[in-house]
Amino acid sequence: MTGSDSDTGRAAGAARLRALPWFMAHGFLNTFFALWTFGGTVFLLFLGELGLPKRQIGGLLSLFPFCGLLALGVAPVAARWGWKRTFLFGYGTRKGVMALLLLLPWVTRAGGRTTAVAFLVGVIVIFALLRALAETAYYPWVQEFVPSDVRGKVGGISTVLTAVASGLSLAVAGWVVGRGDGLNRFLVLIAGGCVLGLLGVACMARVPGGAPRTGTAGGNGHGDNLALALRDRNFVTYLAALGCTTVGTLSFSSFLPLYVKERLGVASGTVVTLDIAVMAGGALAGLVLGWAADRVGSRPVLMPAAGLAMLVPIGWLLLPRQTSRTVLGCGILYFVNGVAGSGVAIASGRLLYNRVIPARDSTAYTALYYAWMGVAGGLAPLLAGHLLSHCAGWQAALGPVTVDGHAVLFVGAFALLAAACWLYGRLQPDGRHTTRSVLSQMLIPSMRRWLLQVWR
Repeated sequence: MTGSDSDTGRAAGAARLRALPWFMAHGFLNTFFALWTFGGTVFLLFLGELGLPKRQIGGLLSLFPFCGLLALGVAPVAARWGWKRTFLFGYGTRKGVMALLLLLPWVTRAGGRTTAVAFLVGVIVIFALLRALAETAYYPWVQEFVPSDVRGKVGGISTVLTAVASGLSLAVAGWVVGRGDGLNRFLVLIAGGCVLGLLGVACMARVPGGAPRTGTAGGNGHGDNLALALRDRNFVTYLAALGCTTVGTLSFSSFLPLYVKERLGVASGTVVTLDIAVMAGGALAGLVLGWAADRVGSRPVLMPAAGLAMLVPIGWLLLPRQTSRTVLGCGILYFVNGVAGSGVAIASGRLLYNRVIPARDSTAYTALYYAWMGVAGGLAPLLAGHLLSHCAGWQAALGPVTVDGHAVLFVGAFALLAAACWLYGRLQPDGRHTTRSVLSQMLIPSMRRWLLQVWR
C-alpha cells in the first residue's frame, strides 16, 4: 500500500467513526416512529380498536416481513442505484405513506368500515414495500460503514439508545392511550412518529458510503452469487438458527399484548408501558454484552443469551393468571426477554457481519438474509393468528397451568428456541475464544473466588 492509499484509508476510517453518532441518532428517532406507528403494542391495540379479528391482524402483521422477499430481486438494483440513495428514498417516502392513516376517520365516514379497512390494508402494503426496498440496501451499507473492530460496542450503545427512546416513547404512548377513547389517540401518535421519523432519515444523510456499484464480485451474475451463498454451509446454518429464533419469538410475542390484556386482565395503558421493562433489560445488558462480544467474540455472548431466551415462553406458560401480582410477573418476564433479546441481537449481528457474510459478496448474502428473515417473520404472526382463531373458546386445565391457544404457542416457541440454541452452537466462531473457554477461563475462576470469600 502506498502512502497516499494509506492516508486515504485512514481518512475513510475517520469519516466512518465521525458518522456513527448520526447513525445512532437515526436509530433513536426511528424508534419513536416504529413504536408509535407499526412496530409495537400501539399498532396492535390500534388494530384491535378497529375491531379486526386476530386472523386479519396476523395477516396484516405478516405483510411487513413477507415483503422482504423482494430483496432477492431488487438487491442488484439497489446496489447499482446506491445503497445510501435507495435507503433514503425508501425510508423517507414511507413516512408520508404512513401519514395517510390520518385520513382514516374521514374515509370511514365517507365509505364505511369496509372501505376504511381496505384503505388501511392499501397503506400497509405500500408502506411494507418501501420498507423492504430500504432495508434491502440498509444491511450491506451498515456492513460497510460500521468498523468491524467496534461493531459490538456500536451495537451495545445503539441498544441502550434504542432502549431510552423506547422507554420515552412508550411512556408517552401509554399516557395518550390510557387517557382517551377511540381512534384519535392513536392518530396523534402516528402523526408525531412520522415527524420524528423524517428527522431520523435526515440524520442518515450524513453517513458516508453506500455509493452505486456497477459490478458484482468475481464477475458473476446476481443469480450465480445467490446460488454460491446457498452452498455456504455456515451461512445456511445461520439462516436456520435465525428462522427458529424469529418464528419462536414472534409466534408468541406478536399477540402478547392482547394476551396480557385479555387473559391476564391488565389495563391497556399498563400493557403499553410494560414494554419499558423490555427496553430496560436490553439497555442494562447492551453495553456490557457489546463490549464482551468485541473482547471475546460473538458466540460466547450468543450462546448464554440464546439459552436465556428459551426460558421466556416457559415463564409465560407458568405465570398465574388474574392474580394481584400479575403485573409484577409480566414486568419480570418482559425484562428478562429484553436481556436475552439484546444479547442475541448484538452477538448474532456481530457474527453475521464479521464472520458469516464475506464483504465482497455482501449484496447476495444480505439479500438472502433479509428475504429469509421476512419469510420467517411473516409466517410467525400469520400462523399464530390462525392458531388463536382456531382455538378461540377452547380451554382446559392441566394442574396450575391453563391450556389454550396461547399455551400451545408458548410450548412451540420453547421448542424452536431450543433448536436455535443448538444451531448457533454449530456456527464457526469469529474469534479465538469459545463459549466453553470463556466460562472456564473467566467466569468459573471469578465464581470460585466469590464463593471462597463468602465461605470465609
